[in-house]
Amino acid sequence: MRGFFEELRHRNVFRVAIAYAVAGWLLAQVADLVVDAFNLPDRFLQMLIVLLLIGFPLAMIFAWAFELTPDGLKPAREVPADAPKDPRSGKLLNRLTIVTLIVAVAWLGWDKLEQGDEQPPIEALTGDKSIAVLPFADFSPDGESAWFADGLTDEILNALARTRDLRVASRTSSFQYRNVDGDLPRIAAELGVAHILEGSVRRSGDRLRVTAQLIRASDDTHLWSDTFDGTTADSIAIQEGIALRIANALETAMDPEELERMLSAGTESVEAWELYLQALALMRKDNASFGEVLALLEQAIDLDPSFVDAHLSIAAGWLAHLNPSMGGRLEREISDDAARQRFYDAIERAQEHARSDVMRTEYQALRARFDIRLIDYLDAARRLAESWPDRTEYVAQLMNAQILVGDYEGARATGLGAKTWVMEQNRNPADIFQYLHRVDVPAALEMAAAAISAPNAPINTLYQAHRVFLYAGKIEEAARLATLHNARSTDTSSIAMVDVRQACAENRIADANRIYEDFLSKASSAGVVADNRWLFLQTLGRYDEAIEAVRFLDEGDGLYALSGFLNYTHFDPRPFPNLLARLEAQGVERPPAAEIPFACRR
Repeated sequence: MRGFFEELRHRNVFRVAIAYAVAGWLLAQVADLVVDAFNLPDRFLQMLIVLLLIGFPLAMIFAWAFELTPDGLKPAREVPADAPKDPRSGKLLNRLTIVTLIVAVAWLGWDKLEQGDEQPPIEALTGDKSIAVLPFADFSPDGESAWFADGLTDEILNALARTRDLRVASRTSSFQYRNVDGDLPRIAAELGVAHILEGSVRRSGDRLRVTAQLIRASDDTHLWSDTFDGTTADSIAIQEGIALRIANALETAMDPEELERMLSAGTESVEAWELYLQALALMRKDNASFGEVLALLEQAIDLDPSFVDAHLSIAAGWLAHLNPSMGGRLEREISDDAARQRFYDAIERAQEHARSDVMRTEYQALRARFDIRLIDYLDAARRLAESWPDRTEYVAQLMNAQILVGDYEGARATGLGAKTWVMEQNRNPADIFQYLHRVDVPAALEMAAAAISAPNAPINTLYQAHRVFLYAGKIEEAARLATLHNARSTDTSSIAMVDVRQACAENRIADANRIYEDFLSKASSAGVVADNRWLFLQTLGRYDEAIEAVRFLDEGDGLYALSGFLNYTHFDPRPFPNLLARLEAQGVERPPAAEIPFACRR
């Protein structure tokens, strides 16, 4: 009589167990690939694994209960104990196991080759440290996680942008390539970057899969790719992990403090972070409800009172609410004093929990600007530009502050100082020449001409360049820019402004006025804010009407919006006594208002 384990071996139970385990693992890997390829629900793979687990004991029972004999498959109880073993049974199982193992090893080798090494070779990573983060695709089964995919993209982009020696294309530029089919080297060339990060998100229940890959544009080489699997509780760690891997791959130099600042999502609460992402997605929709956005942000703050990004977004919401020239007011009744206090509370919390001294200075600048403390705003803007001299946003903010206080020579010096490196490093020149043209037209024209020579220049670059060409008297070249801008833009206000400017420059006064009136008749009352009216009417040469269009801003919180017109050298503050008094109290003296050289002549 054979022992129990000897009987198991004799009946090939061990061989069946090994063959089943190897084949089951391989089947699960193939199923995982099929789920991703055909966007099947995750429960498909889960059900398969459950069936494989259930099938294992059944296979063992079958192997025990039946034997392969020379006369075929028979119940083991009907086979005499001394009957000869059919050699085909063992050989068949051995062959099946060996073939399956070969396929499994080949699969592992292919998968490793596809994913690449953990760290790309250093020689493959040399070159321009610049990157564009394209919007991640949403491959979730229900197709309703686009808000999460966009939010994840934003957070990775923002984290990389906090790295000083890494140049990151703006969100506006990168997101214009959403759902755009095209070769990545071409997109990188159009964005003026050396690398592209693209990826996808698959979210089902609490399961999360994020794929990301870094491509070097010069030779379309995948420098790094990876798949991150986990639950929604891992989403912050995944976002931070991707940003760190990209920064390491591009060999950015970061000290420990900068590394911590780059990786910070602003909160350790995943639930708070997701509420914040939902609020951002809602804010970007047309006619977004401030009340709904505020409710999401306040829920995030309740979960994590130190969540700086949520505080900052709340401050921005109240800032829009308090601006009477805009339509972003809270739907429920609230006094301006209460709204103002909520803005101050939010901006103070943002300063308290700021990731760095630089960002704290940003928030100080925002508060000074709202309070129309222009000298303090200029000081904060100068500190920002000095702390990060090659960040175009900070340089542009300094130029704006200098123009606000009437320091046109200072703005010119700042712009000319940035002009060379902005053009050499292929930075976005529109940030600079949109202000530089007000104090140095030839220098701004040189920058604008270089910017529009790049393929697929961003819409804002075309808009700003059109105005620069008109300031320089290049009317025919501006007409070609106007056609290009209007063919690509979806902003009816920008299109109308470009058409009015071009018509005035060509002395088609009747056409210019008709374009403006047509725009007013088609736009909603909320769609034509006061500064738009003022700009249109100034360009049309209807100066008295322009003054009346914004006179209501010369009191209370409207002064914040009205003071924004000071960044136009053709704005004259003298018709606005309250604003003028604020300027005189701070010792701000502005040169006489300039003229718009292409304005309609009446």
